[in-house]
Amino acid sequence: MANFLSTIFQRNSSLGILGAAHFLALVAFSVLMLIDNRTLNNVNVWLKPIKFAISIGIFSWTMAWLLGYLPESSTKNTVVWAIIVTMVIETVCIAGQAGRGMLSHFNISSPINGAVYALMGIAIGVNTFAVAVVLRLFFQETTIDAETTYLWAIRCALCIFIVASLQGYLMGGRLQHSVGAPDGTFGLPFLAWSRSVGDLRVMHFIGLHAIQVLPLLGFFLARMFAPSTATPLVLVASLVYALVCGFALVQALAGQPFVKLS
Repeated sequence: MANFLSTIFQRNSSLGILGAAHFLALVAFSVLMLIDNRTLNNVNVWLKPIKFAISIGIFSWTMAWLLGYLPESSTKNTVVWAIIVTMVIETVCIAGQAGRGMLSHFNISSPINGAVYALMGIAIGVNTFAVAVVLRLFFQETTIDAETTYLWAIRCALCIFIVASLQGYLMGGRLQHSVGAPDGTFGLPFLAWSRSVGDLRVMHFIGLHAIQVLPLLGFFLARMFAPSTATPLVLVASLVYALVCGFALVQALAGQPFVKLS
């Protein structure tokens, strides 16, 4: 584990620090959750900051790892700072609204709440564009020191991530993530995905984490099989992963929960 963390900081110290800062924020938010019993949509106000701290921390370290394969350039440096600025904006907005006892997402109930929500939407748009630039670099660069199978896993994962990120605007346009009932229905532990109606967060979650799942799969496939076998396998796996995302989206839009527990 120590070697893994050391490698992340060697690949990109700025994103390494960003990830570490979010895991420290996770500790702070967890403490606040223990001493603050206020709720929003039937969950503690600090649950969303906790989830986003985990997600952004993992995202930051993943991007640090992936960007380590790309040669240094002004474009790469711009991407790094775009990720840092946008993710800090997201965290500050979400934590700030939690502290105020206000919803951070889908909240246009007042000028300040609407401004915070709009700022978050802009930040996510910029971050998504930054990841799209990374995808272009992974297709464009010819000096990347990585197996073909692993490289294709990264490319496919970034494609799915971008689509899943843009899917967030579908929720934004609806001003809620639930389909078939207002937000706040009884959900799964921690994730809070609805157990009774459709929930657009499911596809969003699965798609965003493609950048961890598929490269890891590609890494192992490249070591288990010859490239002529491993590369088609990772492409098929990526297609299946994308279909699962599509299924989760269609299911949610139909008003059906991803997992229905009694």
